[in-house]
Amino acid sequence: MEYQEAYAKALRLLNTRFLSAGELTRKLRQRGADDTVIEAVLETLRQERFIDDERLAVAVYEYYARKRQYGHRYIVTRLQRRYLPVPEREEVEPFDEETVAAELVERRFDTAADPRKVARFLQNRGFSPFVISSILSERHWD
Repeated sequence: MEYQEAYAKALRLLNTRFLSAGELTRKLRQRGADDTVIEAVLETLRQERFIDDERLAVAVYEYYARKRQYGHRYIVTRLQRRYLPVPEREEVEPFDEETVAAELVERRFDTAADPRKVARFLQNRGFSPFVISSILSERHWD
């Protein structure tokens, strides 16, 4: 695949959704582009500001944080799946994981819920063991 064709495919892919450089590399490779062409296309797209992994990482992090359903670990995993760097704490709006976890537990479980089930739910949502134990002890489930 030549540069112009790879560039056109990259623009079509970016037209659908913002992609990281890693995601775009993977997709172009699947479509038959070689690495030198991919690097040239990525460099052009970076210069044109169609690709900015740091900006995208901050946007994705803040999107999941605003949903108020996930902990930091879950969000980091989602970023890693998209080949994005984890933004520094100063770059993103801070959110209180413990408050988010408490709200989730309030909405989802009654007071007679099995603490193991609550802990598993919070763990699957990416909350740290410290936050989980704090929530369980607040509700006297420890």
